[in-house]
Amino acid sequence: MTIILRPEQERVLRDAITYGMAQTTDEALDQALDALRGRLLASTGTPDESAAAAARRLATFGQRHGLSMGGLTVKELLRASRP
Repeated sequence: MTIILRPEQERVLRDAITYGMAQTTDEALDQALDALRGRLLASTGTPDESAAAAARRLATFGQRHGLSMGGLTVKELLRASRP
């Protein structure tokens, strides 16, 4: 498939990289497609399908965005954030 981007679309992809929202254009496009996929599931799927899709996206979010919790669990982070 060949996709030709309008200048504004290309600018948005470049801005996403410039502002650290994505490392590459492929990653920026993957994020955009994930958002569309989520909207499609929300409008056509059952609630269970939408929840499962959200869980799949959350499971890979940190890895896709190069985030690390330094080996901590979410529970440990929550405990540390409480006064």
